[in-house]
Amino acid sequence: MTSEAGTGEAQARGSLLASHWFWLFALVGVSTAFDYWDHVSREGSPFAAAPLAWFGFTLASTVTLCALARGLAWLLGKLPVPQLAADTAGVALAIAAHLMLTGPLWSRALWSGAVPFDPPGLPVLAGALTYLFYRGLFLFARQLLRPPPSRA
Repeated sequence: MTSEAGTGEAQARGSLLASHWFWLFALVGVSTAFDYWDHVSREGSPFAAAPLAWFGFTLASTVTLCALARGLAWLLGKLPVPQLAADTAGVALAIAAHLMLTGPLWSRALWSGAVPFDPPGLPVLAGALTYLFYRGLFLFARQLLRPPPSRA
């Protein structure tokens, strides 16, 4: 391995950890894991009776939601709009797709019970506003962690 390859690998790892998408998906993953545990740990619940089926639904829904958000944001970023607008629209469209299409699809395919899905209006608005708040916090944290400029 050359020193260039090692440097490129370190830069790629550093850029991944600096990506707001990485931390967003980490937060989504952790909150999904807690939500899954909350559902399957209730004695007598249908989720506790079929934890693997609920795990399949939860995993498929989460992966699809994250992939759609990132993919749609990337695609919309190709348009002449600010990247923040493209990213926010990507997240909002992914939430809408989950509520109207992919969530019910995964529910029918992987879960025997009927999972109710809300109309998309309010969840999409709440998700977009939460995403914008998260982006503001992420920008603030990056500014705090940035090393001061050199005085040399």
